[in-house]
Amino acid sequence: MKILETKIDKKFVKDLTILLIGVGLYILSVRLFVLPNLLASNGIAGFSVFFNFVFQINPALTFFVINIPLFFFGWRLLSQRELLLSLPGAAAMSIWMLIFEAMGISGFQFDHLIYAGICDGILSGIGAGLVVISEGTFGGSLLLSRILEDQWNFTIDRVLFAIDIVVMVLSLLTYLALPHFAVTLLSCFIFSKVTRFVGRADYRQKTLDKLKLNFLRN
Repeated sequence: MKILETKIDKKFVKDLTILLIGVGLYILSVRLFVLPNLLASNGIAGFSVFFNFVFQINPALTFFVINIPLFFFGWRLLSQRELLLSLPGAAAMSIWMLIFEAMGISGFQFDHLIYAGICDGILSGIGAGLVVISEGTFGGSLLLSRILEDQWNFTIDRVLFAIDIVVMVLSLLTYLALPHFAVTLLSCFIFSKVTRFVGRADYRQKTLDKLKLNFLRN
């Protein structure tokens, strides 16, 4: 069977499963660490959190609306397989938000805020990295970064971090306190690096080789 000239085989189903798990981990991180500690989330999810705090708009709705022009932009630039995987990925973002909300997952408040930022950066980065492995996206900043990576050779971590800075500045000007801004900046940096480490085998091997070399030197 084919959809948009993309063969729906075992590999496609496997990639779709990995994508959905990755999206779930990404959104879980928002629920566990971002919202209860009043941090700004990364990427388009960060815009959703921003609108939630400032205008009390459901993050799932915001994410859906923002993704519409991004998908129109990506339609001509990405492969049909990438887009076919990105559609359920973007839908899963809103669905996971609603599922975790219905489950009553309220997350953890840390006495030391930096722990929330570190945990968010690692967990959300693992989730986004799995999405990259699936060769799909969940829309938003990851979709935009894939377009820039494919078309103009931007590295995925730099694009993600640049978008995060825009989100954080908006948050800082509205609701985000300066200490939370600093912790979110750390979280976004960790997120961008973990995403690339998990999602890109060449970068992962290069990083591990450097760590091994430094270990042997010491």
